[in-house]
Amino acid sequence: MKAVLLARSSTAALLLALLSGCMQLGPASINRDRFDYGSAIGESWKQQALLNIVKMRYADSPVFVDVAQIVSGYTLQSTVSAGWGHNLGLHGPDSASLGLQGQYTDRPTITYVPQTGQQYLRGLLTPITPATVLFLIQSGYAADFVLSMTVESINGLTNRSAAPTRVNAGDAQFFELVQRVREVQRSGNIGMRVELDKAKKEATLLTFPRRQHSAEAQAQSAAIARLLRLEPHLGEYRVSYGMGVGGGNEIEMATRSLVQIMAELAETVEVPQTHLQEGSAYAAMPATPGALPLMRVHSGSTRPADAFAVASYRGN
Repeated sequence: MKAVLLARSSTAALLLALLSGCMQLGPASINRDRFDYGSAIGESWKQQALLNIVKMRYADSPVFVDVAQIVSGYTLQSTVSAGWGHNLGLHGPDSASLGLQGQYTDRPTITYVPQTGQQYLRGLLTPITPATVLFLIQSGYAADFVLSMTVESINGLTNRSAAPTRVNAGDAQFFELVQRVREVQRSGNIGMRVELDKAKKEATLLTFPRRQHSAEAQAQSAAIARLLRLEPHLGEYRVSYGMGVGGGNEIEMATRSLVQIMAELAETVEVPQTHLQEGSAYAAMPATPGALPLMRVHSGSTRPADAFAVASYRGN
């Protein structure tokens, strides 16, 4: 009987050890949970962004829901009990008992916050600042893509606009400008800085080094100055928000809001022909020569296997 009891105790201890090892609680759970939750939030953000862009093509309202908080709590409880009884010479065999009990609980609490109210609307409708556009370029993002997506006009040169209320094929000089800025960016001969003016307000300055690294860089900078009607010998120009023609030492940049950017991206969505025929989605404008394609969104009745992001809308 003692041998049987010892064997059962060893089995119970082994089961508890295996249970604890499989759960990987405590510090061992950080690597798993942190990256799993991070990946899930990243994928859901891409799906939400894509869905809102597609909805804009159908004149539907975009809706954003943020994951405000994640609290993940684990509980592992285990109990082992054993008993031995001797009959002290009375009739009947000795008795033995063994009990094993375990409980595992995972209670993640996720808080969602829908974006509503005045602050949300202001964030959608307020144009991004010219400084933000230049910071993106300074950070290494492709200048032609950034300018094509975020800027409506620079010193009177207008970008392509596909929004139904302001369809515009854009100026050929604008597309030439963004390509030349991209070439100068590749050579490293473009920069920016922010300083305080006399009124203690921030002023954004776009700079071109006086000493260019190559004749090609000098030619590109001179072409940019010509397109924007800038004084080429200055090498430093003040950038501000505006829809004027600028020139001299001034660059007036009319930037887009988040809603405007989403409307431009929505124009790249491949809408089913039946939706265009019934008028539930607006038609895309013809391609503009020289304009940089911002994105490509396909549609179909089945889920693709290798897409960057996938969202379902109106059965597609």
